[in-house]
Parts: sequence; C-alpha cells; structure tokens
Amino acid sequence: MKRTLLAAGLTSAHAANWLQLQGNEPADTGYYQFFGFLQPTYTYIDADAIQGLAGSAAAFNGQLTLPNRVGPELTDNTELHFFRARLGMRGNLVPGKINYFLLAEAGKNAITSERDLMMTDASITFNYIPGARIRAGLFKVPTSEEALVAVHLAFPYVYFTNVANNLLIENQVRSTGPVALSGASNGKTVSAGSGFRDWGVQVYDWFERDAWEFSYALMVSNGNEIEELGDDDSHKDITGRLQASYVFGKSRGPNREDASVWIWHQDGKRRFGTQTFDRIREGIGARYQKGPWRATAEYLRGDGMIVSGPNPPFPGQPTQVGVNEKADGWYVEGGWRFHKDWEVDLRYDYFDRMTKTAALEREFDTTTLGVNWYFYKNTRLTLNYEWRDVKVSNPSAIPAGAQRNNALAIANNVGDRASIELTWFF
Repeated sequence: MKRTLLAAGLTSAHAANWLQLQGNEPADTGYYQFFGFLQPTYTYIDADAIQGLAGSAAAFNGQLTLPNRVGPELTDNTELHFFRARLGMRGNLVPGKINYFLLAEAGKNAITSERDLMMTDASITFNYIPGARIRAGLFKVPTSEEALVAVHLAFPYVYFTNVANNLLIENQVRSTGPVALSGASNGKTVSAGSGFRDWGVQVYDWFERDAWEFSYALMVSNGNEIEELGDDDSHKDITGRLQASYVFGKSRGPNREDASVWIWHQDGKRRFGTQTFDRIREGIGARYQKGPWRATAEYLRGDGMIVSGPNPPFPGQPTQVGVNEKADGWYVEGGWRFHKDWEVDLRYDYFDRMTKTAALEREFDTTTLGVNWYFYKNTRLTLNYEWRDVKVSNPSAIPAGAQRNNALAIANNVGDRASIELTWFF
C-alpha cells in the first residue's frame, strides 16, 4: 500500500500532510521496506569572473564570487554531480503502534559538505496516545512547507528559494573575534547544512472532520548540527505548526488534492562568542492543488541570529553574522499539468537580509521558469532557468569609495542559473 502511494506521488499532485506521511506507516506495510532515490544534476551559472574590486578586495579580481559557483564544492560555475543520492528503510516494529524511518545521504549537497556520507533521518514513532503521536530522533522540523516536502516526490524545482536556504538551512557558526551587538561580526562555519532537520522529540497528530483535516505538531529539539546526537548548550529549540486542509474528494497520500493553510513558529538560542542570542523563525502559507493546477505562497521571517555567509564572498573568508538582526522573505509559485506527462512551473521568490543595518541590507529576488517531464512512473526530468538579481538596498549608507564600489560590483556580478535534473526513485 505505501509503495503504491509513493509511486503515485511523482506522477500526480504535490499536496500532502507531510507530518503524517513521513512520520507514520500503515499497519499493513510490514516490518521493513527499502526505498531511495538518485538526482544527478547539471548546473550552469552564466557569470564571469569579477573585475573592478578596489582596496583590499582587489586581490579577488579575476575570481568567481561564491554566488556564481556551484555548491557544495564551490570551485566553478558549472558542474555535473549527484546532487542527492539517498537510501533508506522504513516500516513497523509493532504494526499500527510503533514505526520507524531511516535515511542516509551520499550525494553532493550542503548536508554532505563536511562528510561524504550523512544520516539525514533516524526516527521512531509511537502511536499509543489518542491525539498525541510521539516521534523521536532525527527528522525534519515542522516549519515551512518547502522544508517539509519530499524532494523526490513533490518538489518541482531543482533549488530551494533564497528565503528557505538562508533562514531554514542552518550551518553552525563560531565567533572568531569581538562580537558586535549591532551590525555584523566575523565568524567561522563549523558544520554542514542541517537539511531542515534536527534531533528532538515531536508530539503531533491529525484529525478528520468530513472533508476537513486539522493537524498540529510541537517539537523540542537540540538546535545543534545534525551529526551530533547531543546538544552543545543548555537551550532547546521549540517549534510548533498548525495546518488546516480541505480535501477534495477522497484523495489521500502524497497525491491528494486539497486547499491548505498553515502557520508555524520556532524559538531558539545560539551561542556566539561568550553569549547566547535569539534565533527566531516563523512563517505562514497557503496552497491549492486540484486537477492540473497548483499554487503555493509562503511568507517567512527571521529575528536574532542571521548568517549572511562569507564576506567578501570568496572561499576562505570570514562568515558575516548578525546576532540581533532581522530578515524576511516570501515566494509564490504555481504549476500547470497541461499534459499527463508534462508540467510547466513558475516561481518568484524574494529575500530581504540584515534589515536592521542599512549598510548591510541586501535584497535577493529570483524568478524561476521550470518544466517537468514525467516520462516514467518513477522517473522525471526537471529543467529550470533562474533569473537572479541582488540589490544593495542602501548604497548611500556605505562609505563612499572602495567599500561602496565593491558592494555594488559584487551585487551586479550575480549571474542567472540554468539546471537540469533527473529524478529516479524506487
């Protein structure tokens, strides 16, 4: 039954209750089931090496900036690699009462930037308390819909939005000098990307009322890097999510048709230097999926710890960290299945970073045109072209001369990105 549902997800709709599908197993699916997927991906960024940098940054003239390099190696503007290569096992220990979910990653992405093989999911779910299922271990934190979706079944694009990448995929950072309570400080990245996941305990469930479904999740998690079972301080992240869905007809599983709204909030702290600072994330969103049409919109914001990456944006440079900063962003996207095997997708996403400090504020907007070809029941080909733009929000707040010149040159140098990805799962 479960394998049938998963297979249907690739060739049908993209809506689902991901808390249910990723945390639970039907009682009749047996004690174990192997699954996995491969996503070989080719990416090309249409950008030239930067020129015109002045002052101390002049040493970087003739190099590609990090936004114009393909991750995670970040060596060139073009690359063919296995973006994701995951193998897992899921099933029941006590049918209908205790189930588990295991998944490992061997692809080339943020999760494996420090190690070639990483465990991404290792959880067990207890279904004994009516209205309060308990899931413990390593798994996705109940935040944004973009973070929760199963990428091989229901994510129609190659890359995530700017706002999800920046606010929800976390790399642990450590200070490398004095910590400024306003503006930005220098730090060092000391972990791989979180992949939207954390170690913790979650209480959740869903309730059906005629065509309506209501679900909730409340998770307590470490807020540490995912390769560490324990915490690195005495503070825990608290994340809660509520969702209401109107389900059309009797559709179920990853291919159901529905109209949904959700809201979530995450409250945590991170140590940077000798102090701890807030790391707050929250968002709201809505989705509609029926027949050949799909539309999704989400708004996300961050408060406290905001990490903007290496500054200047070249390998080996200090990571810029704001400990009392703000950022926010949103996206709207839609798809049209104009043929049973073909779908066209369009997405616009906007991200505004470091909004409390005029000289540091940057705005990112990306328009993505995509096509998906579902040419076999468990295989699809995705083509994306992204028009990418970066804006220095307040040039006059940056000292005139080399600093302002360099900020504008780096922003204007960001190139468009084209990618093609094959998804095959079993």
